[in-house]
Amino acid sequence: MTTFDCLVQHLEQDRGTISNTSLTSLFLFITLATLLKNDIILVEPSLSPMTDPPHVLSPAITAFLSVGCSITPAEVSSAWSLLKDVIWSGGITIGVGSLWETHGTRRGVAEYLLYPPSHSCLHPNCQRRAKGMTLKKAAQTHTVLFTLTKGPCVAKYVHLYCQSCGIDYHHNYSIFKGQRTYYEHQPDNIQVADHVFIEKSVIELFRSAMDFSWTSATNCAKLYNLCLSHGKQTPAHYKVKFELSVEHVWDGYVIASLLEDCERRMSTLVAPHTGEQRDRFTEAMIARNRRIQLYGYEQVRRHYCHRCTRMYEDERGVVTHKVSVVVVDGVTVGHPCCAVYNCHAPLSNNHHRFCPTHSGQNNQCAIISCNLPVVHGRLTCATLEHRQVEDTHELRGQSRFQLQERLTRARATIATNTPLAEDPPDEEEYEFDENTRRVLPATAQSTRKKFKAVFGRRRTHNVQLIVAPCGMIIARRTFFGAEGVASVKQFIKEVYAGEDSIKPNHIFFDNNCTLAKLAKGDPFFDNIGLSVDVFHFKCKHSQTDKFCQENCNPEAFPELHNDDGKGWRFNSSVAEQTNNWFGKYHPIAREMLAHKFNFFCDELILRRNHRTEQKLGKDGHEPRTWPYQQVCK
Repeated sequence: MTTFDCLVQHLEQDRGTISNTSLTSLFLFITLATLLKNDIILVEPSLSPMTDPPHVLSPAITAFLSVGCSITPAEVSSAWSLLKDVIWSGGITIGVGSLWETHGTRRGVAEYLLYPPSHSCLHPNCQRRAKGMTLKKAAQTHTVLFTLTKGPCVAKYVHLYCQSCGIDYHHNYSIFKGQRTYYEHQPDNIQVADHVFIEKSVIELFRSAMDFSWTSATNCAKLYNLCLSHGKQTPAHYKVKFELSVEHVWDGYVIASLLEDCERRMSTLVAPHTGEQRDRFTEAMIARNRRIQLYGYEQVRRHYCHRCTRMYEDERGVVTHKVSVVVVDGVTVGHPCCAVYNCHAPLSNNHHRFCPTHSGQNNQCAIISCNLPVVHGRLTCATLEHRQVEDTHELRGQSRFQLQERLTRARATIATNTPLAEDPPDEEEYEFDENTRRVLPATAQSTRKKFKAVFGRRRTHNVQLIVAPCGMIIARRTFFGAEGVASVKQFIKEVYAGEDSIKPNHIFFDNNCTLAKLAKGDPFFDNIGLSVDVFHFKCKHSQTDKFCQENCNPEAFPELHNDDGKGWRFNSSVAEQTNNWFGKYHPIAREMLAHKFNFFCDELILRRNHRTEQKLGKDGHEPRTWPYQQVCK
């Protein structure tokens, strides 16, 4: 008879002693006492042998084990007398990680079991549910779960089918008529591919890395595989690799963000179950993009705090009026867009030149103002000069000098946050040399015949941000053709057009001298001060511009000064500081399709605003929201 058999027989003689409470206390006692071994040794006499456990424990250790294990001090002493040798030799050492991979997969068991949240159908009118019947039609497959503390682990993924309702219940969602409906309360793991799950804690690590260190999804995957996989290798004959991919990282990012968005709005995430994984959440992303563009970042348009708003009170302490400030500025971050100037229609593929609306222009000569059809295999027509322009364009792209220039610029982007110029300019200009009959890149001083061409897609011009001096980002808008002042004016009016928004009393903008002229006579801008921020006014605005000096000098607005007249009450450089953070995402986002670019930018801003608001509260600036009723008066 083995020792294990003896232990079982002994327990069978007194079955009443076996319970959840007693076994929990027993294993907890062994675990805690093993961890306290060094503290137990420390209080023993100096001549006591460390190889032998003491006969009694100190009062402090006894009191702790009594409270921690929910047993009496006398029971602590009895348990120590019985188990001290086991504890002193290392306690209970259980290493089961390799057992699942070595013996579990071929026997249909795994360390992690990814079941639906319930074994019963959740439909309120289900006949099986009414009869108290659980779901027994199951399908299971082995998968991999990427964890934070244990690396990639073998897991078994089980989904249950209700034969009465036709609903297939999975770990994160149910399927009915080709639609996934995600559960309101999500488990700790998210499915990102057919056979791949990731712990929420891992996804949050990736999102935080993107937030704080501008880490790309590619590098997130590399960091996990190198540093968090614990060197684990895929078990022999296991079909799912223990390797996280960039697609897994992005899908986890998108799904987690959408689920959080639905939780905030008390709604349900629904996505198609059919089709490719890369397209599954496109419509949900576009829907959120449209909602944010229409309604803004939650209630941030009505945000105020001590750092962005000043309240004026009368002698009785009653607030009489306020002064709130925002700063407007653009940052060079963008995505590929249609080659037709200022076209807002998204590309269906970021390698296309034109959007679906203008796809017919693929057959039109790339030289601007030439409408002739292209020669097969080329981007230009049969005109000799136009063909020479295309040949010169191709030659420039293939030259070693051009490649070296791109490498230099790419390195400069990381160091200085300058725009990454891997693509040629949207419009390229060339000139024709009549003497040599050659086409050359145009120079500003030349009087030769010039050609402008668009050989590829364009890129959006910039992202315009409205930022409060406290750091809260009020709004974001992608500008396609240029940073036109008229577009900035329209952007401001649209942001503060809703009934739930409250207009600022002062707007900083580095080109307010032009905006002020454009806004003259527009009632929207009545009682709104328009000045240039302090830095740009001192460094980039001419002292001979009388209109600018008289109307846009921040010195002319006393409400912007501190009470003592020294220094400035509001941080007018906040947009530049925000741009420094936001602009570093250009290398990550530059090749995204429009819907993913907008979703990613909005998610970054939502998370940054949440952190900013928490810090404002912690620092005593009392971030609040204007009551809707007060705004709508």
